[in-house]
Amino acid sequence: MSASYYLQDIRKEASLHPRHFLAPSPEEIASLQVGNMVRLFFVFNFQTADNCRAERMWVEISEINGETFKGYLTNQPHYIQELHKGDVISFTGSQIATILVAPQFDENKKAIITLRALEKGEINWALCAEPDNPEDSGWQLFHGDEDDAYLGNPDHAALISLAEVLHFEPRLESVFASEHAAFEWDPSINDFVAVQDFDTPEE
Repeated sequence: MSASYYLQDIRKEASLHPRHFLAPSPEEIASLQVGNMVRLFFVFNFQTADNCRAERMWVEISEINGETFKGYLTNQPHYIQELHKGDVISFTGSQIATILVAPQFDENKKAIITLRALEKGEINWALCAEPDNPEDSGWQLFHGDEDDAYLGNPDHAALISLAEVLHFEPRLESVFASEHAAFEWDPSINDFVAVQDFDTPEE
C-alpha cells in the first residue's frame, strides 16, 4: 500500500520559486544536531474537502547520518491518518523547510495588509509605524501599485499575523526582525532592501 503523503523537496521548490520558498543553507543543514527542531512539508497524495494540499509539521531530530536524518514527529496530523505524534520520520537535508531558532519578534502580532497584496500573495513595500496596541506589530504591507484612492478605503485593508505573512513571503523574516522602518522588494537580488530616505508616516 502506497503512502498517502510525500515529503516536499524544498531545495527544488526554492530553485523554481526563490521568492516564496526559502530553503536553509548547506551550512545551516551541516550545523544541525540531535535535538534540533526542523519543519517538513507533508504533501498529500489525496484530495481534501477544503483543498488543503499539505501539512507543515515539526520533527525533533534523533539521528544524523550525513544528509540523512531521522526524528520524532511533534505534531498530531490533522489530515494524514497513518501518522501520529511521536512517529519516527526519515528525511533528507533537501526536505527541511525551516530550522527552529529563538524568535526575534512576536509572530502572533498583527500587521495591516492591503487586499491587493493578500490576493496577489506578494508584498513589495513594508512600512513600520508606532504600534497602536499590544497586539499590533506596527507593520503595514503593500503590493506596491495601490493608489491613494485605493488606500483611502478601509475596506481594502485587512489584519494578518506576521506568522501568516511568512507563509507566502518568507524573506520578510529579516525585515520583521529589523529596527528599520521601510523596505522594498528588489527583484534584481530577489530580496527586500532597506529604503534609507523615508519618513514613517505620522499617525
